[in-house]
Amino acid sequence: MDLYMRAECGGFLQAAVLETVLRLLESKQSAELNPAKMDSPDDACSNAEFLLQVLDQVTLSIFMSPEACPKSVRFICGCLQRAVVSKWPGERLVRTRVVSGFIFLRLLCPALLNPRQFGLVGEQPSPAATRSLVMVAKCLQNLANLVEFGGKEPYMEVVNPFILKNKERMVVFLDQLSSVTEAGEPRITSKPDTARELATLHHICVAHLLELQAVVKINNNIKTLVTVTDMLSKHKQKYLEMIR
Repeated sequence: MDLYMRAECGGFLQAAVLETVLRLLESKQSAELNPAKMDSPDDACSNAEFLLQVLDQVTLSIFMSPEACPKSVRFICGCLQRAVVSKWPGERLVRTRVVSGFIFLRLLCPALLNPRQFGLVGEQPSPAATRSLVMVAKCLQNLANLVEFGGKEPYMEVVNPFILKNKERMVVFLDQLSSVTEAGEPRITSKPDTARELATLHHICVAHLLELQAVVKINNNIKTLVTVTDMLSKHKQKYLEMIR
């Protein structure tokens, strides 16, 4: 089943987590919260702030991506929901957790932990980027399980407000993902996703915006690219502020 999902869901992974993976691979800022793995205890606040920003970004991408998930996989999610509801009709969240275990535990979080293995990137992430990816996957898995962090990992409790804020959105997303009643045709090969490719291009331009602005001074041909990159970044920031 894991191999089937990996083969089927390339486009879904790109839509849901690729931008976040690229951001973490390119960023010099760590998302590490474990004091034992930090370079300095003074990094705790900046790391936590960065992690929460990344979590807002990746959850937005995930929650907006159900249509990118193959119908065959969504149909399986719907079947799982119906099966557990018929067996445990009194358990309100069982329908959510069965799908979250299928989508997050088997697909999205493993893809974050091993982006090269899932075909999202060509190179193995650096150790620092890997730790940031681990932190993001860990937080997403707790959100998908609808569970806050407890006393065993007190340094993770800073993420609990994020989990509480997004619990209901997670339930809605998983229900929407599972709303397909017909399996549809399997699509083993992913079709080109122009929107996602443009989003990836924009992310790369943002990461190298200072260099691009410097190049404009000697090569006016890319001025439009710099202008559009800046404009889209402002639109994205405004949208993120609206949904908070």
